[in-house]
Amino acid sequence: SNPRIGDESTNSWLTPVNECEWGGVACWGTNDNRNGCMDQIDFEQDGLSGSLIPEMHNLSELRFFILEQGTIAGQIPSDYGLFEKLLIFDMDFNDLTGPIPDELFNMDMLQQLDLNDNNLSGPLSTNIGNLKTLTFLQLDHNELSGSIPSEMGELTNLRIGFFNDNDLTGVMPPEVCANRNNTSPPGLLGTLVTDCSPPNPEVDCPCCSSCNVPN
Repeated sequence: SNPRIGDESTNSWLTPVNECEWGGVACWGTNDNRNGCMDQIDFEQDGLSGSLIPEMHNLSELRFFILEQGTIAGQIPSDYGLFEKLLIFDMDFNDLTGPIPDELFNMDMLQQLDLNDNNLSGPLSTNIGNLKTLTFLQLDHNELSGSIPSEMGELTNLRIGFFNDNDLTGVMPPEVCANRNNTSPPGLLGTLVTDCSPPNPEVDCPCCSSCNVPN
C-alpha cells in the first residue's frame, strides 16, 4: 500500500512546509515510484480567482483536479489534454470562457467532466467520443452551440449527462439514445437532460430522462 500524504492538512499555501501539507492538496506516499507526487487538488467555495495555468499538466500523477464555485476566469488551457492519469476534472460554477479545447478529449482515463455553470461557448467537438471511460458529464448552464455529436454515443460507460441551458439545437443522436438504461438491451445512461420541453424544444430528444424549459 502507499497511503497518501496531506489528506487532512489545512496549512495555508506557501507556508514553509512540504507542499503536500498545504490545504486542499494530497500527495502519493513515498512507498513506490510515485514518491510524493501530487495526487489531488481540491477547493470548493474557497473564493479562488485568477486563471488556469497551462503548467498544471506537469503534475503527471494528478488524478483529481477540482476547483469548484470560485471566480476563475479565462479559457481552459489546451495543455490539459496532456494529463495522463486524471480521473476527475471539475471546474463548475466559475467564469470560464471560450471553447472546450479539443485536446481535453485526449484524457483517456477521465471518469468525470464537470464544467457546468460557466460561460463556455462554441460547438461540442466530435472528439468527445474519445472519453471512453467517462461516467459523469455536466455541461449545462453554458453558452455551447451547435448540435450534440453522434460520437457521444461512443461513451457507453456514461451514466449521467446534462446539456441543458445552452444554445444547443438539433436532434439527440440515436447513437446516444441507444445507451439509455430503458432500452433493450439496457445501457448505462440513466440521466440525460437537454432543453427539450415542448412546445418549442431547442433539442428534439425523445429519449431524454428530463426536459428542461429553456430560459
